[in-house]
Amino acid sequence: MLWERLENYYPQDWRNRHYCEYTLTDLSSSSMEYLTLKMNMMGHKTISRIVRVECPQLYGYFLLKKAEYQSRGRNVTVKELYHDTAEWKIDSILKTNLDWRMVARCKYGQGVSFSPSTSYANRQSSRSNGINRAMIVADVLVGAGHATSTGVRLPLNDYDTTVGNCGQVYVKFYDNEFYPKYIIYYIN
Repeated sequence: MLWERLENYYPQDWRNRHYCEYTLTDLSSSSMEYLTLKMNMMGHKTISRIVRVECPQLYGYFLLKKAEYQSRGRNVTVKELYHDTAEWKIDSILKTNLDWRMVARCKYGQGVSFSPSTSYANRQSSRSNGINRAMIVADVLVGAGHATSTGVRLPLNDYDTTVGNCGQVYVKFYDNEFYPKYIIYYIN
């Protein structure tokens, strides 16, 4: 079965290596993982919890998308980027992933927006997300990206990513091009 084969590719530190919807593993506040993620969130008010996401299904889809791009001769890199959302949306996101079809604000493209900056992701997050927030730390496949200003709906031919605001925004347009690997719960 596909899931059994994919187990060989799961990260070594995953506790749950069997197929399930998802598992959230709390990071120890003294671990290097936790401290690094906390440092990246400097300036945000109160971090209540940081968890590692162990979701075999989404991770498998991500690996398959990466392999698909590579089989087409595309040079893809994996970037660690941030996406800010409301805490109450996390369960839905971890069941079906971030969905470009649900995007309401799409200044740099009709897709899911990520940023290399937690501050920028927080500032640009919808105010309707309230004060109980979740910063998603995601692995994002970036192959050919092109810089854009406002008003772009889809990337140009042969591109898979749009990049806006001097590299502060990466927009992804297709399913499974990203994997949410950590969630930082905090109060904005």
